[in-house]
Amino acid sequence: MNRVKSEYQEKVISKIKKLRMDNNVSQSQISEILSISPGLVGNIESYKYKHKYTLKQIYEICNYFNFSIEYIFFDLNELTTERNNIINQLIIKIIEYDK
Repeated sequence: MNRVKSEYQEKVISKIKKLRMDNNVSQSQISEILSISPGLVGNIESYKYKHKYTLKQIYEICNYFNFSIEYIFFDLNELTTERNNIINQLIIKIIEYDK
């Protein structure tokens, strides 16, 4: 099976989906927050479609949940080991996600 999203994109989207589900927020509610269709949220969360959240949408989701954006792009162990260089590492992760 050919991937339509990179492994890293899937990982980031899975974290956002988990954040959504842990807070009992529906795809429809996320679509309202982001001003996009509920179907697009479904496509983003599906591994079958190439759609992904934009960086602006990720930022808006994090703000809505009062969740630090670095936790979307980093694993917890990366955050503790890379704390001194977090901005540069975050930029690298964002570039990787945006490929």
